[in-house]
Amino acid sequence: MKTIFTPFIAITAVVLLFAVNACKKENPQLGNPPSDTDALFTYAPSDTNDNVIIFTAANPDIINMWDFGNGLKAEGASVSSVYPNEGVYTVTLSVFNSGGSKTTTQDITIDQTDPGLLDNPIFTMLTGGVDGPGFKSWYIDSTVSGHFGVGPDPVSELGYTPEWWSAPENAKPGCGMYDDRYVFYLNEYKFDMVTNGDVYVHNTIADQYPGSFENLADFTAPYDNRLNESWSITEESDTLLSVSSDSFIGFGTGVNTYKIIELTDTSMQLVFGHHEGGLLWYLKLKPEL
Repeated sequence: MKTIFTPFIAITAVVLLFAVNACKKENPQLGNPPSDTDALFTYAPSDTNDNVIIFTAANPDIINMWDFGNGLKAEGASVSSVYPNEGVYTVTLSVFNSGGSKTTTQDITIDQTDPGLLDNPIFTMLTGGVDGPGFKSWYIDSTVSGHFGVGPDPVSELGYTPEWWSAPENAKPGCGMYDDRYVFYLNEYKFDMVTNGDVYVHNTIADQYPGSFENLADFTAPYDNRLNESWSITEESDTLLSVSSDSFIGFGTGVNTYKIIELTDTSMQLVFGHHEGGLLWYLKLKPEL
């Protein structure tokens, strides 16, 4: 019997071959997951203080994510954390590559409390310090002009100032920003973002917030409280304040690290970036008394 190769069969074969190749392209072969050795880490006290611990990951060429067991987290191959209070802390290192992840833990023992670490002037102004109630709640000071604004990134010769737009008093009523509270605790460096049900976010990330709606140029979005998060301070050429996970301060732009321009017992000025770059945002806050 003679076999007839019809155009239909030929077209079907081409379609099937294309589908197989497409599946191959959409499912590339993953690499090998991290090994047990990749997830190892060492630690030692710093040269200046036994309560400041330096951690070093075994493999600096993969992603290293740390949970220090004291409410603080970090990313990097060589990191440090402060332990003001004596006790045993479980430190977790999670490593990631294209093939997967691996996690290890170690317990570290801090022999004695160092009150001087808790008495850092920045910590004291941010939280009320060891002689205060143990926490301080901050909110955006909508009663002053310039409490919210935006300027270029990098900054111009004018320096850190909202040169493109500076909010007049009460410029964003009902947007979900003025009733939010940001609570910084000294104990375990805990942080609460109290939203009262909604937040204000930039229009370019509104799709990440289900139920968001346009409101005075940007978007208001339903958002639950973010409680028992953590905060950390990095003091280098700039003093940076970071909050953990998907919490943020003031206005959602896709970042949660803030440069402290000014901090006193009664005021705080922050500048922070934008997830796409090019913009710097400005906030003025005051504490609830």
